Amino acid sequence: MPKEMEEKLKVKARKLFGSTTSERARKYIYGTMRKTGWVPSTQKKSEKKKK
Repeated sequence: MPKEMEEKLKVKARKLFGSTTSERARKYIYGTMRKTGWVPSTQKKSEKKKK
């Protein structure tokens, strides 16, 4: 699901910001994914260590 969601967000970011590589577009994509509950793999590892 995250890959599909990321691709859809990239299409929307391209419309809103003109590209997907601009800082605002990257923040939009990352922030929206975090709002839905997605956690990067680097943070998933650290959560396991805490428990």
